Amino acid sequence: MMLSGIAKFYAVYFSLQALTGSERVFITLPSMAGALSIVLFSLLMRIYDEMKDAEADTRLGRAGDPRYKDRPIVTGAVTIADLAVLRWTTTAALIAINVPLGRWPVIGFSVLFVVTWLSFKWFFWPKISRHLLLAFLTHNPISLLFGAYIVTVYAGDFGSSNIDAWALLLMLAFWAPLGAWETARKIRAPVDETDYETYSQVFGWKLAPFVPVAFIAVGTASAILVSIQIGLGWVFPIVVAGASLVPVYRCIAFRVSPNRKTANIQPFVELYSVVMDLGLLAAVLASRGIDLSRLSV
Repeated sequence: MMLSGIAKFYAVYFSLQALTGSERVFITLPSMAGALSIVLFSLLMRIYDEMKDAEADTRLGRAGDPRYKDRPIVTGAVTIADLAVLRWTTTAALIAINVPLGRWPVIGFSVLFVVTWLSFKWFFWPKISRHLLLAFLTHNPISLLFGAYIVTVYAGDFGSSNIDAWALLLMLAFWAPLGAWETARKIRAPVDETDYETYSQVFGWKLAPFVPVAFIAVGTASAILVSIQIGLGWVFPIVVAGASLVPVYRCIAFRVSPNRKTANIQPFVELYSVVMDLGLLAAVLASRGIDLSRLSV
């Protein structure tokens, strides 16, 4: 997830530069701090999820749910006190890294930090924790704010005057694979359903696999449109379109034959997401080249 976070950051950061028509893309010290912040925010969100779901995860694990019975918080290998220490250490690191970055990044950081903290409190409405769709609608769009934070780091380095609607489409391409991942990992075959709420329970197993397919379609279309606007050529669109077919095929396989094997869609979505991030990053670098002249204090 560390490498993934860095790749996501620079795929967006460099693409924003390329969208302005820049012949080179620059790496800066603030951008390095921003990339590290994306990694730390991902860790903080993971810690928040572990802490707020500890009771439910323990209950599911002790009931024998195969996805929960061996989790460290269930077995006792990790305690809430351990997570609390990690939470505050991560929070302190994020603040220390972002405060020196200037107005725009601090604004982006502050908004993202407050919203993630609110999500830790279930937005002060405990019912959200018991309703899968409410949890998705309130929590998953936070990924868009990760993209917005990257935009503010870019604005701190290069100004905000060149940020337009293409930045929004880029953020959509950044977010959609995460929506696909979140929905894909909570699909199970009918015989494997437990008390754990899944999208295959909410939508029914026949419709559920098409939810991640919809996110994949949005993400792929957005990324291809951005790549055309940048002028990245035909290789990236073909690679991304091909990669998108892998999880789509898996979703269709589940629809045709719902079982424990075909329900394992998550790894295929993760592969697609990696190809999206690394593919866009590589395509921009191949098209523009990188300039280290701004990498100074």
